[in-house]
Amino acid sequence: MKHILLTTIAAVLLVGCGAIQSEVERDNWGKTTTQKAEFYAASDVPGSQIELTRQWYEIASKAWGNYGPLEFWIVGTNEAAATALDKRYCELRKQKDLTVSLEHCLNRDHNFVSYAKGGNAGLNTRRNENEKWSGFIITMSAKFPGPQEEDYKPVVLHEYFHVYQHAHIHSKKDSERKSRNRENPWWAEGGAEYLAQLLYSKQEGVRPSYLKETMKFKLKSLKDLREGESIKDIPYGKRGGIAYDLGAWFIAFIINKTSEEAYRVKFFRDLNTKGFEGSFVKNFEASSKDLLDEFHNTFLKLSLEDKMKIIP
Repeated sequence: MKHILLTTIAAVLLVGCGAIQSEVERDNWGKTTTQKAEFYAASDVPGSQIELTRQWYEIASKAWGNYGPLEFWIVGTNEAAATALDKRYCELRKQKDLTVSLEHCLNRDHNFVSYAKGGNAGLNTRRNENEKWSGFIITMSAKFPGPQEEDYKPVVLHEYFHVYQHAHIHSKKDSERKSRNRENPWWAEGGAEYLAQLLYSKQEGVRPSYLKETMKFKLKSLKDLREGESIKDIPYGKRGGIAYDLGAWFIAFIINKTSEEAYRVKFFRDLNTKGFEGSFVKNFEASSKDLLDEFHNTFLKLSLEDKMKIIP
């Protein structure tokens, strides 16, 4: 497969960057934009993976709105190439925000070399009181999942839904952002996972049974849920996958009781003015505690057949 040099990516695949200074001065956070995502990749990443990532970003942004500024950084498996990409990344951070420390950036804990070694994907939301530039940075890698796996596609959608979530939290205060998004993964990850799988299942060529198969598989996490434990109390870490899986089911549960519009549009529309719980009660007509109690004590105790009825 043809490999594309990093310098080529920077020159050719940089989309809609615009003037750096005006971008910093103008705060349009939370508004949809015509500015497309920027794409950067390590020298060992094939062009086909870049285009695959772009394709699924386009599907997500068309379905949920195009938010930004957004950068995609795609990492392969070669550690030297990842190190070079890290340098390019930190140069761009400094270019977009002169207050950024190059040394601190290059020595950050979870750099691109860690992605080359361990794979996975992630979103870094830059929105705080200390930096001038606000934006989103999605990292995709070559494994867990790799571009040859079906999971790669819904993972791009999953990471973009995180962009959607964070774009609807306007504050630069860390405490307020955490309050509106929740610190444990059940809400944010559950939402990103279910909406990603739901959107993927609607795409042309995806088998009709895909969503039901995927959601049924997630129910395997039920065996790891401890007696009397709530998904909202499970942190990121070793047992975080339980909250991802059952959190997705909780979002499906809420949407079934209300509507996809109530969750994806109305809840996020009211999030800044009413806060998490205020928007939750307004749009789902119950407190988060009451719906979590119903979810754990009633819904999850239903038969598999009855649980599957809420999955379209």
